[in-house]
Amino acid sequence: MKSLQINKVLSGQLASRNILLRPPEPDPKILVSRPSSSIYIGKTLFCRVPFFWDPRKLVNPHLCVVGITGSGKSYFIKTFITRARLVLGASALILDWAGEYSSWVWAAGGRVVDFGRNGVNMMDLGGQKPHVRARQVISALCMLTDLGNYPEQIRITEDAMLECYRRWKSPTLKHLLFLLGKRQKQSEAHRICARRIRNLLLASGESFCSSKLKISSISEGLVCIDLHSLPTEEQRSLAGLTILQFLKESMRLSSYSENPFPRLFVVVDEAWKIASDERSDVISIVREGRKYGFSIIVASQNPSDVHKSIFSNSGTTICFRLTLDSERAYVRSSLSYSQNYEELSHSLGVGQALVHIETATPAQCSRDFILKVDGEPLAEFCRLRGGGMDISLERSELLRQLHLFGLSEKQAAIVLAKFEKSSLSMEASEFVRILEGFGFARPTIISLLRELGAGEKQLLEVFSNLRMAGSEGKVEFELSEKEESRKEGKKRGANAARKQNSP
Repeated sequence: MKSLQINKVLSGQLASRNILLRPPEPDPKILVSRPSSSIYIGKTLFCRVPFFWDPRKLVNPHLCVVGITGSGKSYFIKTFITRARLVLGASALILDWAGEYSSWVWAAGGRVVDFGRNGVNMMDLGGQKPHVRARQVISALCMLTDLGNYPEQIRITEDAMLECYRRWKSPTLKHLLFLLGKRQKQSEAHRICARRIRNLLLASGESFCSSKLKISSISEGLVCIDLHSLPTEEQRSLAGLTILQFLKESMRLSSYSENPFPRLFVVVDEAWKIASDERSDVISIVREGRKYGFSIIVASQNPSDVHKSIFSNSGTTICFRLTLDSERAYVRSSLSYSQNYEELSHSLGVGQALVHIETATPAQCSRDFILKVDGEPLAEFCRLRGGGMDISLERSELLRQLHLFGLSEKQAAIVLAKFEKSSLSMEASEFVRILEGFGFARPTIISLLRELGAGEKQLLEVFSNLRMAGSEGKVEFELSEKEESRKEGKKRGANAARKQNSP
């Protein structure tokens, strides 16, 4: 009897655990591909099957990535782009709303473009007919300003734009403002239209009139378009949307790509104003990009900032930790995964994500699984800029130099926190002021900057700017050793001459 009871207990335990049943994960044939032609991401939670992202097995090469800050979202994107460039030889264009990627791209050997200094001519035709481009500009303004609420103002602005294309070869928003300004006495609507364009120009300067940024030059290699210097979220979104519009038209003008692997990954991170609008070109690229060799990666902390069309049209969705029930419910309503995975998603750790894939051919297995992302530690480089200076040091090396310089653990931590607060980039003048606040004299700080790699002209400009700004604590700038020796030689010569001429 006792033996039968033990057998009954053991049988019950085995039945409850279902150890003979395969966990609800995709077939390994779907998850595993050749490492030489796919991107390794990590291993599944239950069976530890390695997941290689292979666009040939997916309905399209687009990715949607969501997760709270610190959950591993940005780390995943950087690792994914790094491997895509190494394995597939693909290019990557990152539209950086918050200045989060610029230091990493620069350290990785890519190119960082400050949109505020370079800009793009918003009224450039980009190979399109004037009436088509005019409608695109109007659509962008309707999405990001109140223009969409006033049909008469839409008509007035569009008519003025078409007149610009007839009168000038390469018109800009300045030409548009000129025409609207001449007509603003006709009605209140004309005056409001002129004021809207005037305010945009006053806030952005030349950013939306310049022609320095060429689409052909930013769609090759690793390029980060830094948008965070623009003063408002609306202007950053307008800049990102304008670039995507030109990119989309460039994509359509190119021939169909027979290659299943993307030639360009476009990263759109935290672009909630344009990722949530169904009129956005983000959605157009998601729907059409595959046949032209384009892949778009849309990322956001809040999944409700991403339109459901992006979720439903992305071949891969990666959902890191989400804290709010409403956010998880939004994702689940878009992807329809099981209650089992809904419960597991509540306790995801850093680097763990719920993944949903849409396969190119119908699959009789689960398309959802929990993944632990495996990535190489990404080197963090701290950057000193200003006065012609552009010095980059790996984070641990900078920390070592600060300790050698004489900073305490607490002081060094304060300096690194300042770097991290500004995306690992700091103006040299601010760096000097921090060290002065710790009680270090300028001659000592100059020695440190020389040790870090600053040149004499750069130092001279930095400290000249500090003096002009009225910085406290005047200390004579130390000249280079050569100049110092020459100065000392002249002084000795003058002393010798005085001695020789003295009675």
